[in-house]
Amino acid sequence: MDIPNFHMPSEEDYKQWIQEWRAVLVGRILEDEPTYSRKQVCEPSDEEGNQSVTAPLKDNVPKPWLYKSSDGEKMVKASLIPGRVRTIGPNMPITMDFCPTRLNISYDEGRRITSVSFS
Repeated sequence: MDIPNFHMPSEEDYKQWIQEWRAVLVGRILEDEPTYSRKQVCEPSDEEGNQSVTAPLKDNVPKPWLYKSSDGEKMVKASLIPGRVRTIGPNMPITMDFCPTRLNISYDEGRRITSVSFS
């Protein structure tokens, strides 16, 4: 099925995006969960035909979702990360739907981010 204005990212794109997000997020503490007031359907593009992708990171774009706590701990506020984000805690059930532009953030019992992926 052809979807107008949609280009499926390549495997190399995903590898690069995962490396970029991993370098920024892994090891930080997750402060909150994404807000689900946004449209959660995995759609290929917005009204203007722009693909909604949570990657790649751009150096010149402010990142208010990355900060340090008062005691110097590196933190992430997932509700402010642009795009589709899903947080996955230990032993948490998740849906198996495929959304290639959704950023998955996995964390441990202490809410420290352990890995990232797209699906």
